[in-house]
Amino acid sequence: MEIRQLRYFATVAEELHFGRAAARLHMSQPPLSQQIQRLERQLGFALFDRNRRSVTLTRAGQLLLEEAQRAIAHVDRTEDVAELIRSGTAGTVRIGFVGSALYGVLPHALRSLRANLPHVHFTAREMESNDQIQALEDDLIDLGLTRPPLPLGNLAVQDISHEKLVVALPHDHALHRRGESVALQDLAAEPFVLFPPEHGSGFWYTVARACGDAGFSPTVTYQAEHIHTMIGMVAAGLGISLVPVSASRLQLPGVRYMPLSGPPVHLKLSCIWDQARSIPALDQIIDVIAAAAQSCEATGR
Repeated sequence: MEIRQLRYFATVAEELHFGRAAARLHMSQPPLSQQIQRLERQLGFALFDRNRRSVTLTRAGQLLLEEAQRAIAHVDRTEDVAELIRSGTAGTVRIGFVGSALYGVLPHALRSLRANLPHVHFTAREMESNDQIQALEDDLIDLGLTRPPLPLGNLAVQDISHEKLVVALPHDHALHRRGESVALQDLAAEPFVLFPPEHGSGFWYTVARACGDAGFSPTVTYQAEHIHTMIGMVAAGLGISLVPVSASRLQLPGVRYMPLSGPPVHLKLSCIWDQARSIPALDQIIDVIAAAAQSCEATGR
């Protein structure tokens, strides 16, 4: 039994007239009659009672019609979804993201994705930058939001935002009383709380390079794998840290944020993906995320 045959049967059942049904199907009447007869032979029972004056459904035909209409509707929906997938406006996309993106781009990006691509389903999973590279290679995610620079190999990358680093200090730190901003060189003797290089190499490299430009290498006393843990350690008085300005939304008791004086130090956020396994919706998704990131930068959110 073919879906084409079911369409023929349903059309005749709706019209109860072979001529009108053939016109709707853009075919002549004899081939339509032949197809219905062939379907009846396959099924082993009659679908229609025919005479010169009328065509009516048999009881068996009435029962089959309900199932046929459901099957046709399901196939039509499947074809619609397939077209959406081909056009890049449907499907499932698995996103990995660094934790710091939660306080900046990610909420706006997901909201924008839902509004612009309502038929695309998303899963979002917090992962450190280096873990995202491995997850892309293992086909566990389709897209990563990560902090460069990273050893990307054959992965594609597109920078989507740049945000300033600020200093996270314990609330009673002496630097709070010295002005409205902090110079990097004033942090040379301070104990730092940072990501371990193997978990957040891009973040760690950006901080280490900025400190090096200021003439010192940071003394990392404590390490943390998540941005909220890092800021929690600062609140506990275990050290100071440099964090993206969006992370200052995490207002834990015992921690204060201050801008850096001098030339700003920027931390990038990038999309990374495997072009060899690119899914149809990915290009549009990256465009929507990039636009959301630019909007965040423009409005300072």
